[in-house]
Amino acid sequence: MNQNNDLNNSFVLEFNKVSLKIEDKEILKDISFKVKRGSNTFIMGPSGSGKTTILKISAGLIFPTSGNIKILNKDISNINDLYEIRKKIGFVFQYSALIDYLTVLDNILLPLKIRNKYDFKKNYKTYLEKVLEILEKLDLKGVEKYYPNSLSGGMQKRVAFARAIISNPEIVFYDEPTSGLDPIISNSIDKLILSINKNFNITNIIVSHDVNSALNISDYIIFIYKGEILFKGTIHDLKNILHNPNNYDTHLPIIKDFFYSIT
Repeated sequence: MNQNNDLNNSFVLEFNKVSLKIEDKEILKDISFKVKRGSNTFIMGPSGSGKTTILKISAGLIFPTSGNIKILNKDISNINDLYEIRKKIGFVFQYSALIDYLTVLDNILLPLKIRNKYDFKKNYKTYLEKVLEILEKLDLKGVEKYYPNSLSGGMQKRVAFARAIISNPEIVFYDEPTSGLDPIISNSIDKLILSINKNFNITNIIVSHDVNSALNISDYIIFIYKGEILFKGTIHDLKNILHNPNNYDTHLPIIKDFFYSIT
């Protein structure tokens, strides 16, 4: 294979000088980053920093004022490419977004039903076997007939994860996956995200303000503040910046304030 193709294929998401302006407000300011295939990449920042906007742009739900975005080496400004891209990505929403009147089984089957509406009934047995297999891998065996409101918050998150990966995506986006969960359940969710990365060969892109989660499972961190990227790198890189007495970066106090728990 061509060496340039190898290089291109090593990144699943690329932002190049992306800006977003709504009326007179700059939401994102000339941001650039790349997400490596197979990584657990965290996009972090305080509320209102722009991190969820990055997720929405990546999904093609909103489009930037300027700049270029590629997912799986395809430009999302091309509507035909965007349709194909969406087949290869999954989403876990902040509050799981399960449908109350559907069982766990039907919630998980929903993406397959939408994407394969003409062949869904014919392939139902195969899909059912796949759901049951995923439920077992996510420690949810036996809950397929339950409704979401009968499950704990942690179990609902797991069901949302199962729905996100049922279509064999190459990338899963997570919006605050540990928000509102206690530390023990948050830790179990972190382990589950790692498991999805390793066992299903999925690149995880996690929008979060949970520093402990980033410490536990991140391969790479992008820190955004008021629409600008102030840091890109690994936890090791971040610790070096935070504890370097000769670091006179004007953004350092902001970074230290957010990552205060890192020692």
